[in-house]
Amino acid sequence: MHSVSNVRSRLLALLNLLSAYADTLCRVMLFLACFGMVAVIGAQVFFRYVLNYSLFWSEELGRVLLVQLTFFGAAVAYRASAHIGVDTVVCRLSPAGRTMAARLTHVACLFLFVVMAVYGFKFADFLSVQMTTTLGVSKRIPFLAVPVSGCIMALHCLCFLFGPPSSTPCVSASARQGREDSRA
Repeated sequence: MHSVSNVRSRLLALLNLLSAYADTLCRVMLFLACFGMVAVIGAQVFFRYVLNYSLFWSEELGRVLLVQLTFFGAAVAYRASAHIGVDTVVCRLSPAGRTMAARLTHVACLFLFVVMAVYGFKFADFLSVQMTTTLGVSKRIPFLAVPVSGCIMALHCLCFLFGPPSSTPCVSASARQGREDSRA
C-alpha cells in the first residue's frame, strides 16, 4: 500500500513539474506575443500616418499574435483558476458537494481539452498545405496554438484532478455587495 501511495505522489509531483514548466512557457509566449503585437501595430500606425506607407503584412501578423495571446492566455488563466465562473448553485452545496462539483467540472474540462487537442491537430494537418496571404507561412503554424494550448490545459486539468481535493471558495452575497460598494 505504501508503494502505491509513493508512486502516486511521485507521478503527481511529475505532473505538477510539467504543469509549472508549461505555464512558464505559456507566460513567455504571452510576453513575446504581446510585445510583438504592440510593436507591429505601433509600427503600422507610425508608417501609415507619419510616413504615408502601409505595412501590408502587419494586420495578418497582429491577428496571428492575437490568436496566440488568446489560447496561451487561456491556459495560464485555467491553471490560476482565473476564469469567470458562476457559483450561485455551487455555493449552496456542502463542502463535500463543492469538492465533487469542482471534480466534475474538471472532468468536463478535460474532455473539452482533449477534443480541442485531437481535432485541433487534425485541423492543423488539414491546413498544412494552405499558406497565409501576406506572411507566406503555412497556416498550420499559427493554428497550432489551439491544439498545443489544449494539451497544456489538459495537463493542468490532470493536476487539478489528481491533486489534493479542493472546493470552490464561496463568497456570501453580503460580502460580494460590500466589495461592489467599495469599488463604486
